[in-house]
Amino acid sequence: MYSEELMASGAVLWRSRGGGPAAISADGCVDLILRGEEILVAGPSTRWISTLPDADDDTVGIRLAPGAATTTLPLDLAELRDQLVSLRDVSGGETVSTLRDVLLRARSSPRALGLLERADLPLGPAPGWTAQVRRRAQRGTSARSAAAELSWSEREFRRQMLARFGYGYGALVRIERVQRAQALIQGGATLSDAAVASGYADQPHLTREFRRLVGATPAQFAASAAKRSTELPSGSSRVA
Repeated sequence: MYSEELMASGAVLWRSRGGGPAAISADGCVDLILRGEEILVAGPSTRWISTLPDADDDTVGIRLAPGAATTTLPLDLAELRDQLVSLRDVSGGETVSTLRDVLLRARSSPRALGLLERADLPLGPAPGWTAQVRRRAQRGTSARSAAAELSWSEREFRRQMLARFGYGYGALVRIERVQRAQALIQGGATLSDAAVASGYADQPHLTREFRRLVGATPAQFAASAAKRSTELPSGSSRVA
């Protein structure tokens, strides 16, 4: 069983119980995960990954939106891209200890969201310019134009992207584009229509990106989405 709750900061508290290995699409996010007694950090996601099955206890995590992770911890995100490591190996100090303590209590609490909100952890929000970058990536704005609109040189833009997001602007554009295609397919769009509406050159381009970022072909994803829609109760938004 999997559930998510949105925090006031924009971070997402999630919980997984009894789940097996699963393919998780690239979303550009950073996750702080309590697994057993250890806090793991899943670095910025720019390709699909296969998760481990849940341990005996619930797996609990905090998902930090693209560009928000360094607000929480001073991590070298570019070094952690697409990696899963122990948080203590890359960061230390009081914040790590506090985070572990809070997540341990949240795992056994029916009011985990309120507990986390009251803990006053530095969970965001991200600086305002990151939202501006994401909006431009969603529109498919070129890196040169995005840098100019933010009054940065292209070199400074690349440096800021690596420091704040952990990956380049082109990767963010691809992530936003595939997420748009996923939403359209889940909504019932044909694969060809989803490809055009999301900004892909053609359907083969969509298929290549899906294999790399989603871990499935668009047809496999559509079939899985259709199956989930028949299994979920009315009004549910859970699709992963």
